[in-house]
Amino acid sequence: MSVLFIVSLIGGLVLGVFAMLHGVERRPPGATDLVDPPPPSELSARLNIPAIVGFLVAFGATGYPLHRTELGAPARLAIALVAGTLGALGAVALVARWAVPSARKDQVDERYLLMGHFARVTAPIGPDAPGTVTYEVEGRVLSARAASVDGARLDVGTDVVIERIEHGVAHVEAWSLVEKRI
Repeated sequence: MSVLFIVSLIGGLVLGVFAMLHGVERRPPGATDLVDPPPPSELSARLNIPAIVGFLVAFGATGYPLHRTELGAPARLAIALVAGTLGALGAVALVARWAVPSARKDQVDERYLLMGHFARVTAPIGPDAPGTVTYEVEGRVLSARAASVDGARLDVGTDVVIERIEHGVAHVEAWSLVEKRI
């Protein structure tokens, strides 16, 4: 039975790391973030990856030390199941009372959605005259009016990095300057 507890604990930790690296929210199939934003969906505190991780970690972390006690196997399993259930409920409560409300308050500044995105100048950008840039987002080639962030002249064909898009104008900086700072 100790193998069950160890596998649960390690599996829960691995699943937790996976959730931290990849997130727990999923976009609907076919939805894109930048070109066609999906309609906002209500977050939920239902049984999900955090609840499963909470159960597995609490079940394994409680059950394994109990294996070294004089308690019988049914008692150890029952205590570990209660601890796992409390761990899952704790994860759901954490999501429902902290993560969901803070996500509802979070406001995305759409000016910076393409920050750091590469583009190419297609009409010259002058200090006082906006030009145009083209860039690709999820397979679609898009174009926007553009102005230089630092007021520098940017010629046709110059590779640039988008800093923000504000009122339909992409504020860009030459890639060569950005590359030097990296």
